[in-house]
Amino acid sequence: MDFRLIALALFVLPVFGLRAVPVIFGSHTLVPGLREEVKYPYIQYQGPQNVTNMLKKAITECSSDAYLIINIPGLENIDMLDRKQSLWPNLVKYMHMSSTLVGMPWVEGTLDLSFLEAYITRTCSAETISLAEEDDVFAEYVDTRKRIIRVEMNPLPPPGTERDAAIRAADELIDKVLKRIPSPYYSFLITSSVTSPTHPIPEVALENSPQGFELFYSIVNDPRRDEEVERHVRLKGLSAPQWNEDKDPMALYLERRKKDQIHLFDYELWSQNERLVSTIAVMILSLFAVKTLGVAKRLFGRKKVKSS
Repeated sequence: MDFRLIALALFVLPVFGLRAVPVIFGSHTLVPGLREEVKYPYIQYQGPQNVTNMLKKAITECSSDAYLIINIPGLENIDMLDRKQSLWPNLVKYMHMSSTLVGMPWVEGTLDLSFLEAYITRTCSAETISLAEEDDVFAEYVDTRKRIIRVEMNPLPPPGTERDAAIRAADELIDKVLKRIPSPYYSFLITSSVTSPTHPIPEVALENSPQGFELFYSIVNDPRRDEEVERHVRLKGLSAPQWNEDKDPMALYLERRKKDQIHLFDYELWSQNERLVSTIAVMILSLFAVKTLGVAKRLFGRKKVKSS
């Protein structure tokens, strides 16, 4: 065996072989049929266009109030394996809470995050908040407009303690951002804007040890996720979000106008404002009594003058 050829192959494969990025997407709410948009099991190589179509399907429902898009340049699938869960304690928590969760270790090309941002803005009338790793977390907001939160992390250092620290910092930032959102309905997308080389892996190894290659295998491929259910409605009794299926602005305007109309003979309206109605009634009776006394005094005074 020529060891020089082996050494050359090991050098050439990373340079001229396949390049890919990991993509993980989660949503607090259920997006039915999302798995059908990409290759399953997820351990297969995915095309960027198929992944983009999958994300568009998830976005089109507008079922989230906030969309967190995080770019971590240099992120690889080995950074998000089961054995690396200790680096992502907060992300692991949010993944367990997600009704929808998709993790793809090898997408053959980067995603157009600006396109996805524009698509969310156009489809869901959302507003963008941009953050860099060094920025303070944005101020809390209380309005109901949907938000896109774009986070740009610094490129990851080479493997080692510094890389682990950078991943922990990203995980902490994810937690800070999601805690600032005034709604339990959110989606998150984590990926890299830089592809990394991947080595060809025998199918036997992929089939026998998928946990060594897939993103958070034990969470993403939990058998309980085979049944598509809205976890939080069933487990916590939370009401599902009202999805905006009717996009006609005039229909929405007429519906809201009808709700805002005041009907004087509405029993519920009177019962809800009982104190106010009682106060107004007392004021009216008081004014009526004062006016009546005034008129009576004038009439009595005229009679007294005539009699004299």
